[in-house]
Amino acid sequence: MNDSLAIILPSLKIGGGNRVLLQFTELANRDNRNCKLFYLDRKGSKFITPNVESVAQSVIGDSLFSILLASFFLSIRIRFDQSVNTIIISDPILIFFSFLYSRKKIVRFVQSNDLDLFNKNIKGGGFVNYIYKIIFKFTQKWQYHAVLFNSRYSLESYNKTLKMNKIFSQSCIVNPSVFTLNFKKRNINPSLKPINISIVTSLQPRKGLSQFINIIKQSKLKNIKYFVISQDKLNLPNKNIVLKSPKSDSEYVEILQKCHFVLSTTTFEGFGLPLIESMALGVVPIAIYNKGMDEYNGNQNITIIKSPKDFDIQITNIITNNDKYIKLSKEAIKTASVFTEQKFYSSIIEKIY
Repeated sequence: MNDSLAIILPSLKIGGGNRVLLQFTELANRDNRNCKLFYLDRKGSKFITPNVESVAQSVIGDSLFSILLASFFLSIRIRFDQSVNTIIISDPILIFFSFLYSRKKIVRFVQSNDLDLFNKNIKGGGFVNYIYKIIFKFTQKWQYHAVLFNSRYSLESYNKTLKMNKIFSQSCIVNPSVFTLNFKKRNINPSLKPINISIVTSLQPRKGLSQFINIIKQSKLKNIKYFVISQDKLNLPNKNIVLKSPKSDSEYVEILQKCHFVLSTTTFEGFGLPLIESMALGVVPIAIYNKGMDEYNGNQNITIIKSPKDFDIQITNIITNNDKYIKLSKEAIKTASVFTEQKFYSSIIEKIY
């Protein structure tokens, strides 16, 4: 059998990590490599159906048990699929079921601090999170064809629970691609009002929704409009907020292109794709610090805020200096420009073959 690939996704819900692996699937097929997609068919907003060979496993309901049961059945289908023998998985729950894949080569792609992924989780509570952590550490002991990481932060988080002779080196890092590099850069005069600010968030506590609400409650800024991008149903009673749930990548980009700034309030990210996806379009980044952004903030081009008051000060300083705004916009584009699709794809292929 030829060495052929498969990507396993927990859903086709819109999200940075899913998008990255969908991109890889399409690039692999464009490169004449047979790359198949397996995924859980869950309710919720989805990407446009990928133009690749796919196998979907329906999930009945949205409970933790139904997701686990569907993950088991999907894994059985993967085991008996003779058309692929190299599997790339990112989701830490689906990783657990990879013991069912028989002799297939498994590539674990770590895209976040997976150990703490479900801290303060909404479903299941503390007990489920405790069991998850035990399973996560258990799966770290398994033998994989390769373990790859999307950033230094993801690598260091994963290494924390490993013995010194088992830790992975920085040679295992594969930075994800930034798909918005392929779209037209925004061209908005910052002197025009209102000032548009985008934020990508969800009900997951680590995504920083509460931090964002705290900022807008205390902000004294005038002529500001916030575009809140989320697939969750959020209750944000503020006349300056426009809630957006894009149905496709192009619709997502159209929202970002209207914005002067992107605000990131996430607690932690493996890489922080929404932030740098906006930067690639020339949107000026402002963020509460998280370690994931260290991967592309070496020149301190991201404006870091520490409080709601600091948010007002930084926004005011930038919008009252047109030259500074233009400089920050150009630096954002330059920083994002190195994270190309081809570099991401070639790096993975090089490391798994």
